[in-house]
Amino acid sequence: MKMRRVKISFGIVLVLLFGCVADDDFNIPEIHFEEPDIQVNTDLSTIKRMYRGFEPVRIETGSGSNEEMYISAYVISSDESGNIFKQLFIQDLPENPNEGVVISTHTSDLYTRFSPGRKIFFRVDGLYIGEFAGLPTIGIREGNQVGRLNIEDFEARIFRSQESTTLVPRVVSINQAQDPSFLATLVKLENVQFPEEIAGVEYYGNLHNNFGVNRPVENCSGDIITLRNNGYSDFKNVRLPDGNGSLTAIVSIYNNDYQLLIRSTEDVQMNNERCIVDTGIPPGALPLPFTEDFQDHPAGVGEVVELEGWTNINAGGGERLWEVREFSNNHYAQTSAFNSDEDPFEVWLITPGVYIPSGSSAILSFETKDGYYNGDALSVLISSDFDGDLGAATWTEVTANISQGNTGGYGQDFVPSGEIALSTFGGDVIYVGFRYLGSSNGITTTYQLDNISITE
Repeated sequence: MKMRRVKISFGIVLVLLFGCVADDDFNIPEIHFEEPDIQVNTDLSTIKRMYRGFEPVRIETGSGSNEEMYISAYVISSDESGNIFKQLFIQDLPENPNEGVVISTHTSDLYTRFSPGRKIFFRVDGLYIGEFAGLPTIGIREGNQVGRLNIEDFEARIFRSQESTTLVPRVVSINQAQDPSFLATLVKLENVQFPEEIAGVEYYGNLHNNFGVNRPVENCSGDIITLRNNGYSDFKNVRLPDGNGSLTAIVSIYNNDYQLLIRSTEDVQMNNERCIVDTGIPPGALPLPFTEDFQDHPAGVGEVVELEGWTNINAGGGERLWEVREFSNNHYAQTSAFNSDEDPFEVWLITPGVYIPSGSSAILSFETKDGYYNGDALSVLISSDFDGDLGAATWTEVTANISQGNTGGYGQDFVPSGEIALSTFGGDVIYVGFRYLGSSNGITTTYQLDNISITE
């Protein structure tokens, strides 16, 4: 099929200035162009159906065919702010689109010709349809993914229509936006906000590098989605709004993580009063997942474990508690009755309250290592009514695999506890207690505790 190239005429007024000039303002010449004479003979839905997963698929009409294939679509992205780079996001309709895709290219400054709402024609035969990190993409083949078109090929294949229209983003919930059918399309989230702990910080906020950074966005039910910000954007040091409102964005993905991309801060309109987020989690409790590896403990090595929400208590009133220790750059909690002068020596390390949702399949796990073993002294108990008073709480001991038997020193490796099911605590806030019970004149085994985790 032959294609007539776009005819472009430039209405240029040439002004020759002689002598003194009273005014040095110049008008930018107006550019006129004709509508491309292109026959659209396929669409985005057809092209995307060619890809069945795995390796990229070459776009063609059929075996041995040389027929050119054209789609029409509407631009929804802009690289003017620098937040989107060398990508042109398009969808098949300006309102209620069926499909979206990104064109991967080495071309930059795309906004100067392809602003949001501009209709384009794109020759796709000979290119590949597939994914880059899960995102539907048209480009060249690079291994098992789709790579960028070079500038010359991109310029030869894409044509700008005279039509430019207003885009109408689909209003969706946070959960709906994380559906594959919305990828590479323009959406609008309403009644959303940035979590209180980051409201008012910068979109990017890192002066030392230009890597991308994620900012969570929440609704009033506690659902979360990620806003991805580029370190090269011109709004990187602008503060996030601290109110509630709307967010217009392009739905993207990186592997399994859904992300939203804004064109500029004009896409973020959050000037209303914040809502109180109903997470369903009782006040003061922590949500899943919960982890602690003691690596970032604020006190130094050799100091007692002091973490927000944790309880570190000697039941007999003695001074010795669980302490932070280090070996081979790994931090962990440790205690022992050796030379404690206490009989009994009973010390508890108790996690903050963690909420286990109803119907949850939550699992507790941790790792231990013993040293100079002369008897079992460590046990693990769970309470759902602990309020700081050990004696007033009800504790249920759980079965776990705990390190033992290293009589001549310490074991080489930490021993996994195995998976401890917490389904019976669904709907409760639980506290996990690691209880050491020994004696200065009896069991003095040293125990090290690390990598505590409660996850689905």
